[in-house]
Amino acid sequence: MNWLKPRRTIAMVGAACLMSLVVFCFLKYVEFERRSEARELGQRFALRLVERISETSAGVYMLTAAVDRQTGKVSRFDELADELLANFPLMRVLELAPGGVIWHVHPLRGNEVVVGHDLLLDKTRNREVHLAVTRRQMAIAGPLVLRQGGVGILARYPLFTVGPDGRSRFWGLSIGVIDFPSLLLMAGEGEFAQRGYGYEICWKPLGSEHCRNLNGEPVVVSSMAENMDIGLSQAEWHLAVSRPGGWLSVLELSIGLLVVVAGTLGAGFLVRPSDEGVPAPQDA
Repeated sequence: MNWLKPRRTIAMVGAACLMSLVVFCFLKYVEFERRSEARELGQRFALRLVERISETSAGVYMLTAAVDRQTGKVSRFDELADELLANFPLMRVLELAPGGVIWHVHPLRGNEVVVGHDLLLDKTRNREVHLAVTRRQMAIAGPLVLRQGGVGILARYPLFTVGPDGRSRFWGLSIGVIDFPSLLLMAGEGEFAQRGYGYEICWKPLGSEHCRNLNGEPVVVSSMAENMDIGLSQAEWHLAVSRPGGWLSVLELSIGLLVVVAGTLGAGFLVRPSDEGVPAPQDA
């Protein structure tokens, strides 16, 4: 059989190696370009998330105006909260929690279940609360499933009153619930699907070793995704961007294999039979 003869075999092996190298380099280039695009999409998305959260969290600071810093008395809460919700469309609920217990909620309808909830005693979600009080700064928790239903981000800011002796005392918390689905929409999550990518966000609760999804399940960081941290100063978020089915499709891999096979067979056919060691004529 001609294809078993030495020169044709050498030509086919050489062509197979060369075509494999070319196809491999090309596919790696395609993967590199897609990973770069995914990272760029992810970075833009993460930046918009941080901007929207920072903007919306300002409403939590403004809500503290309802609390008199000398007496701790709450006034005009519903009026102020209603105005803030109108100016911060991503904000779903605003709350005040004197002593860490939620007593003031706006809007109340649909959120009745959180009234009387003691945040300091809730062992499942009080770590960020204690962090906020200790550091006297905003703390972000979530995204997580809310007690009143839906998925949200909890922004909590500690309030302190000043007593007659001039010393500050913990009064309670100003709280804002940011609607997570609306936040993703405003940050441009639809761009991922338009470009053929998928994404996943996980949150690392304070004191936890693992990043967790919305269901509280640990998320394993995959090397098959472009992974990046989201630059929130008050919380640890992680973003993973990938392509469903992998960076290279089955069709692309199949075409690459066909190119290697075609190149190998083509090299074999190009070797002429006269070059295959035909015996030289004998002298008479």
